[in-house]
Amino acid sequence: MPGFCKRAGCLLTAAALMMTFAAGCSGSTGTAPAENKIITYGQPDDWANWKEMFATFNQKYGTTHTDTDMSSAEEIQKFGAEKNNPVADTAEVGMMWGPVAVKQDVTMPYKHANWDKIGDWAKDKDGNWSGLYVGVPVFLVNTDIVKNVPKSWNDLLKSEYKDMVCISNPQTSGSGQNMVLAASYALGGSVTNLDASMSYFSKLQKAGNIKNISVSVATLQKGEVPIYIVYDFLAKGYQEQLKGQANFSIVFPEEGSIWAPGALIINKWSPHPENAKKFADFVSSDEGQLIFAKGYARPIRYVEGNLQIPDDIKSKMLPDSFYKNCGKPTEWDKVPPDVIAARWTKEVLGQ
Repeated sequence: MPGFCKRAGCLLTAAALMMTFAAGCSGSTGTAPAENKIITYGQPDDWANWKEMFATFNQKYGTTHTDTDMSSAEEIQKFGAEKNNPVADTAEVGMMWGPVAVKQDVTMPYKHANWDKIGDWAKDKDGNWSGLYVGVPVFLVNTDIVKNVPKSWNDLLKSEYKDMVCISNPQTSGSGQNMVLAASYALGGSVTNLDASMSYFSKLQKAGNIKNISVSVATLQKGEVPIYIVYDFLAKGYQEQLKGQANFSIVFPEEGSIWAPGALIINKWSPHPENAKKFADFVSSDEGQLIFAKGYARPIRYVEGNLQIPDDIKSKMLPDSFYKNCGKPTEWDKVPPDVIAARWTKEVLGQ
């Protein structure tokens, strides 16, 4: 979920997380006077409009905000390692990491004010995590470079796309792992049966079509990223940001994709727990959800059908008709991120 930690952050296995927690953390357990702050991990300004979200929240509640960007795995690790001297109040994790956080016992259960407006598929039954918005894996295509725009996952296997297809590394990136899940759904598998997806990406790798590059605004601007498998809201943001500098098409693959939500977790040892709870209430409210929409992300409550997006905001988003075949994964507790990383290493990279 920039800087580009949310795309390419360090992946820690569950075993590594357990070892880190077992090591413990020294520090005072005394309670300092509460400050009117909210401190976050993995909620950077340039991702899904967090900048406006925190500016609005701060104005409403008189808080100040600080974020340190990092991957979902790092956030969970930090919550546990810092428990005797906690720093952060909340974090955004990819939804597959919600169950990991629960297993590591680093979350504070809290059912926010809009809990009943979010479906069971996008929240933990005990309140440990809750969906914020959805990202949908799509293709961002530089039409200044790519003359025949691919329309499907299978199109990407064509020889004309040699060294053109960019994807965040599923070994180290939660976003990259969601691209694997999307391909799995689209190609006849599921989030718990990744065989079709691994076979597909193995073919893409053997064909030489995968391009290894760190994607950024700069590399997109320079034309170094011909085709990027990426979340829809990021694709739209890049398209708008680089208008007049490069031409991009956004393609929803014909075989389909998935709703891949980001989720909010509250630190079990939050130093500002009341602010964390207020924030959970705010991001799930109409006002908070519409701030995500302004950042081109589809709010989770819009997907659920209980949020109206005003025309002046909706007109700037990708149209509903764009999303023709979106799967809605439900078994997030059966999607171990470290298994995806290990299978990618072995089956796609052949290592």
